[in-house]
Amino acid sequence: MGQQQKTLAHVFSAFCDFLINLASILTAFVIVKQFSTELDSVGGTAVAISCVVAILTVAIYFILDLYSSKVFIKLHIQILKITIAQALIFAVVFVACAIFLQKNDYYFVVLISTAISYLVIVIKKIITIKFIHYLRIAKIREKRVIIVGSSPAGEEYEIQLNENKHYGYSVIGYVAGPKKTVKNKLGTYSQLDKIIREQHPHEVVIALETREMHNLQHIIEICDRNGTRAVIIPSLYKYFKSKCQVDMIGNMPIINTRAIPLDSAVNAAMKRALDIVVSLVMIILTSPIMIFAFIGVRLSSKGPVIFKQRRVGRNNEEFTMYKFRSMRVNEMSDTAWTTNEDKRKTRFGTFLRKTGIDELPQLFNVLFGTMSIVGPRPELPKFVEEYSKTIPLYKVKHQVKPGITGLAQIYGYRGNTSIERRIELDIKYIESWSIYSDIKIILITPFKMFNRNEKYVK
Repeated sequence: MGQQQKTLAHVFSAFCDFLINLASILTAFVIVKQFSTELDSVGGTAVAISCVVAILTVAIYFILDLYSSKVFIKLHIQILKITIAQALIFAVVFVACAIFLQKNDYYFVVLISTAISYLVIVIKKIITIKFIHYLRIAKIREKRVIIVGSSPAGEEYEIQLNENKHYGYSVIGYVAGPKKTVKNKLGTYSQLDKIIREQHPHEVVIALETREMHNLQHIIEICDRNGTRAVIIPSLYKYFKSKCQVDMIGNMPIINTRAIPLDSAVNAAMKRALDIVVSLVMIILTSPIMIFAFIGVRLSSKGPVIFKQRRVGRNNEEFTMYKFRSMRVNEMSDTAWTTNEDKRKTRFGTFLRKTGIDELPQLFNVLFGTMSIVGPRPELPKFVEEYSKTIPLYKVKHQVKPGITGLAQIYGYRGNTSIERRIELDIKYIESWSIYSDIKIILITPFKMFNRNEKYVK
């Protein structure tokens, strides 16, 4: 699809969303009017309000990049963006009604219209994306590519395309050096201009070996001369362990090989907002349980009720983590983990640890900003030093705030389990973070709180 066609498709999609939102608000007016004495007849005022809200909604959709034509876009990410957009619209319009209209029935109009438009637009998005995937798989909207170069990156690229037919790409063949033997070889670098004119590829994928990089400028010039888009797979692609980010310093591109979603100020703000809301709600809801735990710890053994321990958090900085004390006061609290049969634990402490109640004070860590609800578990400084020597990527987990729960925890990797696998899951969480993943982990966590195995490390 050409750029002009893409633009027209985006405009048409935005126009459809405008009509959906307009119809949803007018429908909500009609529904609420049947039971209301406050609303005016569904006339000019209702239409004017509906138009303004519909335009505002489409503007927010553009800001959130909901009309993107990216091939590799994921459906659940699109639905998440729609959810965020509808939540923003609901909040803005709700506040506007409270300030300017001051009629209770308008709140029902906002609620009903938001629900209708959200449902219809999500269904529209699902149908649209599934239809596009069908066209790509059926090769109706197929993009034909030529891979230039003989590095392993080119073969890996083709494998990814074959495993994901819905991307809509097919490889015509390879162009490589005269002494290189590759499957489906179309010719050599010197023949590239002729090959492009004969094959008419939509895209040329450049995957050169390091020693072949002197050909790069010539290849790009040929692509430009033929009006064919060229993309480059860096020969160092294996070092990019996450979605890399390209910044510009002057006219020089700088590649961040460990860029993560939470580097974005917007994403970080959303996660912090979720942390504050969830921690406040949980502190209020669990306050009776914490009072019960406070009394139980006080009566079970001598010592402070709250156990304070230094842990390593974001950017390798140490912080004080809070827990209800579950063991008798001892000198090994900062140098050892516990076992299921650890004699240092009190009977009440065993109950606290088994149920996860001992970790409730960490909600205040979250509220104060030293921890997050979801993230890698914080570790003792002693163990961070030890593990970082034997597990190469161990300290990657410190790019984000540690969490009360996390991806590794809901998969059962806590206590006497593989540290390597735990770090793999932590890194996977960090690299693919989204608000959706945080909410999902939070909802699953209550079902994973019991039967927590523990081990003892001297």
